[in-house]
Amino acid sequence: MQLVIGLIAFFFMLSVIVLIHELGHFMVARHFGVFCKEFSIGMGPLLYARQGKETQFSIRAIPFGGYVMMAGEEDGSQDEEDDWLKNVPDEKRLNHKPCWQQILVMVAGVCMNVVLAWVLFVGLSMTQGYVVEEPIAQVYEVVEGSPAQEAGLQPGDTIVKAADGEDTIEPETQYDFLEWLQYHHGNLELSVKRDDQTLTVPITPQLDEESNTYTLGYVVQAYAQPIPWYQGFYYGTLDMLDSSTAIFSALAHLIQGEGLQNLSGPVGIAQVTTQATSMGLRSYLSLFALISLNIGIFNILPIPAMDGGRILILLLEKLFRRKINTKIVENIIVASFVLLIGLFVFATYNDIIRLF
Repeated sequence: MQLVIGLIAFFFMLSVIVLIHELGHFMVARHFGVFCKEFSIGMGPLLYARQGKETQFSIRAIPFGGYVMMAGEEDGSQDEEDDWLKNVPDEKRLNHKPCWQQILVMVAGVCMNVVLAWVLFVGLSMTQGYVVEEPIAQVYEVVEGSPAQEAGLQPGDTIVKAADGEDTIEPETQYDFLEWLQYHHGNLELSVKRDDQTLTVPITPQLDEESNTYTLGYVVQAYAQPIPWYQGFYYGTLDMLDSSTAIFSALAHLIQGEGLQNLSGPVGIAQVTTQATSMGLRSYLSLFALISLNIGIFNILPIPAMDGGRILILLLEKLFRRKINTKIVENIIVASFVLLIGLFVFATYNDIIRLF
């Protein structure tokens, strides 16, 4: 039963995030007078459609993604021979709008995802009534049979430095150390402060199958500080900024080829959603906010198939004051789609391997 609830929660979350994203594109495009033929949630075969005054609103069978089909999109999805496109005047086509308007149409979806994430982060902070201070990397309790126990770590030990032979970190908080640990989980050497001594401790992290994260097997102590509801705006915004920093850091590691084994696709996200729903509404909404923020940030990256890539092409055209050949743009976008599908397949493969 929990699996069913988790899957429903996963598809609901994804549908809302996609709906919000595409709604951003749609509203700004319509504001600038761009003809929108279809507003679709999902991809693939048509399940439901309703014709509006100008736009067809549809739901499609594959619940991943969605789109707004705008006249004049130079992404290879339209052919000038299409009957519907022939009847659209130039002034209602996206590619005939000023550059700044095209950029605003492209960036609107990302903004909507970020706003959704911000509302959720702030709402969670306001209703929680307290904030948890970031714990330092200090051992409060050692887990039985863990690498920490085998290495001889004791309650009260503070990790002041960690090294893997190539990289080092002097963690200010436990969160800093945990993030670093996900990309450096071979044989480590810890510098541990115990009383008035600094000890050197060799240790090897282990993978926690349930959370799919590398840990040393110790518990830290965090302190809760009560806050009035209005400070939720500040702390919610701070949480979102911290999450954004962590996302960009993870992307930087991926570009360097680090952490590819941690990459998750829809199967992994669905699994995490099931775990989050079992822990309650707050946990689910926290994941909701994080996924919306991830999708917003990923879409603004300068990848041709993404909104950020389309914006980059527009800016290059503006800079060089000449139009890039439409066929070249279409081919680049198709090629980037193929690479993204490959990444999608790889991430899904990772998810399946982890399941078994």
